[in-house]
Amino acid sequence: MIEYRKEDNTLICIIKEEIVASKISEMRNNLASHLDYDQAWEELVFDCKKVKTLDSIGVNFIVGVYKKAFSTDRKFKIIGCNDLVAKVLKLFKLDEKFTVETSNAS
Repeated sequence: MIEYRKEDNTLICIIKEEIVASKISEMRNNLASHLDYDQAWEELVFDCKKVKTLDSIGVNFIVGVYKKAFSTDRKFKIIGCNDLVAKVLKLFKLDEKFTVETSNAS
């Protein structure tokens, strides 16, 4: 589901499954629980190297996570996106709100 790694003041969330409607409830609960437990971070990073699919409910989930970070003056970004996931994020203009890095970005 989601693996967590801390690097300095960055909390990296390694997403290990598709970000789609059937997975969102469990992902949201898992992430909320972890964020309540660990509040000592300044940047939240979604590592999406293992994500192949992102649907509209997944986009809503990501927007909610971004808003949570933004409302507490913290940074949010997504790394390791494949071209399809990056295209969906760009379609919703989320790349204008936070950094979206594709897996082939250096």
